[in-house]
Amino acid sequence: MKRLLIIISFLPCLALAQTSQVFLDKANEQVKQHQFKEALANFTYAIQLNGNNIKAYQYRADDYIKMGDYQPAIVDFTKVLTADPGNATIYSYRANAYSNLKDYSDAIRDFDKAIELGLQRADMYHYRANAKLNSGDSVGAVGDYSKAIQLAPKDPELFEFRGVAKAKLNDHKGAIDDYTYALSIDPNLPNVHYYRANSYGSLGDYHHGIEDYMAAITQDPKNANAIFYMGNMYTNLKEYKEAIGAYSRALDINPNIPNGYYYLAKAASNTDDNKLAIEYFNKAIARNQHSAELYLYRGIAENRLADTLAALNDFNKAINLDHKYSRAFQNRGDVEISRKDYHDALADGDSAVMFDTDHDGYAYVTRGKAKTALQDTTGALGDFTTAITLNKQNTEAYTGRGQVYAEMARYTEAIKDLDKAIELFAGNTYAYDARGKVKSKLGDRKGAIADFRRELEFDAKNKEAQLRLSRELIADRQYSEALLFLNKTITAATKNGKFYIERGIAMGYLGDYKGSNDQYMLAIKIDSNVRSLAYSETAHNEMRQGKYDEASKDIDKAILKDQNNDGAYFYRANLKMFQKNYLGAEYDYISVLLINPDAIETYAYRGLSEAYVGDTSAMRADFDKAMKLSPKSSNNFVLRAKSKIVLNNYPGGLKDFDKALEIDPESGDAWMSRGVAKLDKGDQSGCDDLKKAIGFGSSEAANVVKMRCR
Repeated sequence: MKRLLIIISFLPCLALAQTSQVFLDKANEQVKQHQFKEALANFTYAIQLNGNNIKAYQYRADDYIKMGDYQPAIVDFTKVLTADPGNATIYSYRANAYSNLKDYSDAIRDFDKAIELGLQRADMYHYRANAKLNSGDSVGAVGDYSKAIQLAPKDPELFEFRGVAKAKLNDHKGAIDDYTYALSIDPNLPNVHYYRANSYGSLGDYHHGIEDYMAAITQDPKNANAIFYMGNMYTNLKEYKEAIGAYSRALDINPNIPNGYYYLAKAASNTDDNKLAIEYFNKAIARNQHSAELYLYRGIAENRLADTLAALNDFNKAINLDHKYSRAFQNRGDVEISRKDYHDALADGDSAVMFDTDHDGYAYVTRGKAKTALQDTTGALGDFTTAITLNKQNTEAYTGRGQVYAEMARYTEAIKDLDKAIELFAGNTYAYDARGKVKSKLGDRKGAIADFRRELEFDAKNKEAQLRLSRELIADRQYSEALLFLNKTITAATKNGKFYIERGIAMGYLGDYKGSNDQYMLAIKIDSNVRSLAYSETAHNEMRQGKYDEASKDIDKAILKDQNNDGAYFYRANLKMFQKNYLGAEYDYISVLLINPDAIETYAYRGLSEAYVGDTSAMRADFDKAMKLSPKSSNNFVLRAKSKIVLNNYPGGLKDFDKALEIDPESGDAWMSRGVAKLDKGDQSGCDDLKKAIGFGSSEAANVVKMRCR
């Protein structure tokens, strides 16, 4: 009877267990039908009826996982592991749940346990590698992916993810090898082309990177990031039109790409389409009105369009937003230099240097330019040198220092710096211009002409460069070449009278005085600002024709129209020299140099006038100055030779004539002057010199031969 009672006492527990199993079975059927919420309720009933039903905890955890509710799943998996601590599979399940909650340290610990308990499978190493990668342990991730690959060598995803881990370690070559192998197994992997493109970009292999981005975009035409990054690669290749197309397409898909319009605008500005760049900067500013950088770059684009007021306004906005924005101070300083506001530019240069964080030298370049304009050559030299020390690739710094050296007549150093500036940037038009001027001062006319031509190759519409080239051709006695160049340059649309003046000068040297004077009159008709120049050049023609009275009247007209026409004073001084009014000539040469200190050939002419008036001290100083500023000028030696002869130093004069002809053997003036000097001393070999002069186009020598040679 006692045994029977014991058996009966077990019946309620047995009934509860059977009831729990019923709910468990029902829940499993609901899971098969994807009725996860309903199943959850029945799993919970099963557990309530039998708290020791470990299977119910496991199944409910699985159900939580299917619903994406990982935290209660972890609680249930933990319950299972408490009852069955050797269950490797449950450790792997809980590890995945931890991973989904981004609790990677606990996930890795559970994966470790699962592998330790025997789940040494490729997927376990794969999942643990993922957790390590997400936790920042890229080295550990590479190791686990490699173990997984040993177990599953044909799984392309393993190579894909190991490539990602290697890329995080900056092993982009290794990453590319893994991505390439993954694609050899499965060419249709959706992200691998994108990942490989990123690694190519990190290695600077933009062409292959673009190919991969294109492949990624073919697979997913809406992949805005791939399209946008492809734009970055085009930018790095300086293929700005293609970059603009890519950026625009990406922004059409996703207008909220961070700084998207900024990159688009910068690409547009690099195509010199500054109007388009400004449109994009406007859009970018509309999205972010507090970005000092956006105002800065819009200001740069506006400045390139010569809208300096708008540019200054934007630079001011940038500085108001960021009071220590060195780049904004620097660019505002550059605009102020172009407006000849040199003191303001110097102040901005000081601020740019004070707040400089880029240390690329450009702040010092701007300040150096301002100091150069303010005649602080020592300070300018120091700033440009500092800029070069900070950045030996700074072409502008070498250009600026080269120009300062040129002003100091340190021509060897100037040429060296300007050569370096051009080496660093073949399109540096400022360096070509500056080097051309230095070569001209050195008497290297051919080199100067080559530099001015090169400048025009990069800046074909540069009017000042066109005028410089024409003047240098004329100075080199290439009158026909100058005329040909000017005929090509001048069109019906040319409204700058200086071009007609230059063409008239070339025609005058070719002996076509009528055609020359016609050009001067045409210049006045087209551009009233050149009246003074036209009168003074007409006077020059008249002087060469012996029409001295007419020349004097036209020079007076020229000076009346423009008292700063240094050429008019120069011609009047030469006329006075012919008239033997040497003191008057000296005063006019002084006027030339006061108006234009760069008219360095005038020092030698003034030296000759001083020889005639007997001011030998001033004469020596002027010739020393002339020789220093233009040491290879044949004309300087001709004029000094004449001065020595005036002072009865005939041997010294002949020595200087010889030096002039050594420098320029084709100088008709040098041959004629030496010939006349010889004849004056009774040396008939002077006639041979005069004949040489005639051969080099000296009409004056021909007249002398008729009178003095048999």
